[in-house]
Amino acid sequence: MSKPFTITFAGDTSLGDWYLQKPNRITEKERLERDPFSFAEETAPIFKTSNFSILNLETVLEEDPDGFQEGKQYPNWDHPERTVNLLKDLNIKAVSLANNHTMDFGPDVLLNTISTLKSAGIQHFGAGSSLSEAVRPLKIEVKAGLKKNNVFVFTGMRASRRYREDYGFMAKKDSPGVNSLNENRMLRKIEETRAAHPEACIVICPHWQGSDYKWVKPAYEVKCRKFIDAGADFVFAHGTHMANHIEKYENGVIAYSIGNYIFNSPGRYDKMNAPPFSLIVELTADYDKQSGWSFTPVFYPIVTDNRRTGFKTRFADRGEAAELLHTLNEKQYIGDDEEVICDKDHGPAYVLPKGLKNIKLTSDEVAQLLPDPALNTDKDLSENETFKDEVKQLEDIQVKIETYLKDYYQTFAQNKSVIEDKDKLETLSAILEKRFISHGFLKKFERKKIPMLNSFSFKDIMVEQSALRKLGHQNHAWQLDRKTKAFRFADEIGLRRPKSSSRIYTFDEIKDKEAPIVIKPVQSTGSRGVYLIFNDSKILSARNNKYLSSREEMIEEMREPLAAVYRGNPTGQLLKDEWITEELILREEGSTAPPLDYKFYCFYGELLFVLEADRSDASGFSVWNADGTLAVTGWQDEKLREGIGFSQEDADEALRASLEIPAPFIRMDMLKSPDGIVFGEATPRPGKFHLFNKKYDQLLGRAYKEAEARLQRDMLNGKEFAAFKKHFTIK
Repeated sequence: MSKPFTITFAGDTSLGDWYLQKPNRITEKERLERDPFSFAEETAPIFKTSNFSILNLETVLEEDPDGFQEGKQYPNWDHPERTVNLLKDLNIKAVSLANNHTMDFGPDVLLNTISTLKSAGIQHFGAGSSLSEAVRPLKIEVKAGLKKNNVFVFTGMRASRRYREDYGFMAKKDSPGVNSLNENRMLRKIEETRAAHPEACIVICPHWQGSDYKWVKPAYEVKCRKFIDAGADFVFAHGTHMANHIEKYENGVIAYSIGNYIFNSPGRYDKMNAPPFSLIVELTADYDKQSGWSFTPVFYPIVTDNRRTGFKTRFADRGEAAELLHTLNEKQYIGDDEEVICDKDHGPAYVLPKGLKNIKLTSDEVAQLLPDPALNTDKDLSENETFKDEVKQLEDIQVKIETYLKDYYQTFAQNKSVIEDKDKLETLSAILEKRFISHGFLKKFERKKIPMLNSFSFKDIMVEQSALRKLGHQNHAWQLDRKTKAFRFADEIGLRRPKSSSRIYTFDEIKDKEAPIVIKPVQSTGSRGVYLIFNDSKILSARNNKYLSSREEMIEEMREPLAAVYRGNPTGQLLKDEWITEELILREEGSTAPPLDYKFYCFYGELLFVLEADRSDASGFSVWNADGTLAVTGWQDEKLREGIGFSQEDADEALRASLEIPAPFIRMDMLKSPDGIVFGEATPRPGKFHLFNKKYDQLLGRAYKEAEARLQRDMLNGKEFAAFKKHFTIK
């Protein structure tokens, strides 16, 4: 059996002669001069045992050169002899020069660096005396027994305009520089190489300038996938100084950044909240008579935060390998610890599971990801392992679908015929989800002055508000949920409300109060415990719009909820045995019919729609837009019917009250009496808000955000909300 051929890839490298000149780095500087190998000794074996080793040399080889680019940060240089000797000691055969430091001191110093490398027998690629030299890939001949093949390694730097124009970093036809990561040119080179060498392995090593200690941008992910689509087998990028996620895509594998190798600056891992790890890739080439050539990557996690290692890059231990894997899995799931982490020759390493699914999915494949809900209905989720399995499956589905959608979005974002056409962008704006829109794509809409209306969602806002409350941030509208205080506030702003007692009763004390009267809990949800007592033989239970024929039925209905309160585990609808009495508002004088309920959806002075309900007939209700037309909101549409409607005077009264509340949304629940509208209660979050259809979810979300903007403007202009502050605490 033939011996496999290994090629080892490492990331950004500089011994740090310039960085270590600083007064607080005297110890490291002396160590560099005395024993440069000490910075690499713990990882050296992987290079020494490799057939061919490559790293990204992110420096120039000249001692304290002149001519640093004006306005540029970090003038990086390294002692030529010391650096070359270390590279040779490590068995480094080639270095990439397509990065944002090799032209720091101009073309002459770059050419001197290349000359120094050549003299030492070290190949270079990604920069040169002309564009043709800078573009040329590294070609490695690999052997497995008597069989030979080629590995082509391309590189280029993705850089900002100032590198291309102000600093003049990029090689041109007849002038030195580094290779730009020009997408069209790179795709063409990949396609040409694949056509000429069908069995060869093609590796792309982009350098991401301007992404220090960050996760790569979605646009870079799309770019890398295009390289695979064009015929590349692997992408091992660098430039971020930290490991980025790994992805199986089509027939290739992408490591979005392998980070650093030896980069002797103090680093900013903690400051940037970046994982303190990078990767070394060991690519094994092998040949089998039945299956032909195979190229298999193994990823060794290494610790490259110099503050953590004392300036001595080392392999991660198993706990650290697991820590990094969990972080990478949050960006792109490749498997759990047992599936991915293997003990290899040089320590724990990541081996992609053979069953790892392709990240690119067709719409049919997305549909296949979704299990039939009926299959899960019989599963016993009380078992922790079963529950964890289901959660894991849900997470996997979400990750894959989100990745699919992000990729799909970038198809539009990268297409000039789309991003330059206002009509097409307006069509997209109606359906695009905000969480998949990249910054660059958003700017295309902004430049055409197209609002992303589909970004508004009332459901999202309600869930976000819940999270904020649990984090201790007050939504002031919730203070109105306590009815006794809400009534005092209503009195303060001159809003008519039912007369009520100031006393708090227990249910036992209140159940026999003389009719007509309303009894209700101080705190409850879903109208639990609200009873309209017309007389002893006609009592309306508001929770289910059911008429009871005696007080005994009412007592029986409350028996279990009250027992739960006293057991210390209230049902959630009745929280305490605290009750108030209230004037019973009648539909007409002397009748035994409850008043019509009007629920005004108020957004700080503006009305979106009104829900009209008749408690004496629970079979249906009406929903009216602010202009008086019937609305179909998705909220129990099967019960819709045409009702009586509301008056503008009634709406104005609800809106007037909403302007006294320092919150973007409040639902004012009002009762219609013979002589006008009466305040019932204020609801900060409507029940079953998840049922609103897409149109109304968006309209509600937009109304909320616009109300939020108006409220902020009024507050900045000095509005004091004196009535609200008098009765409620602002925390």
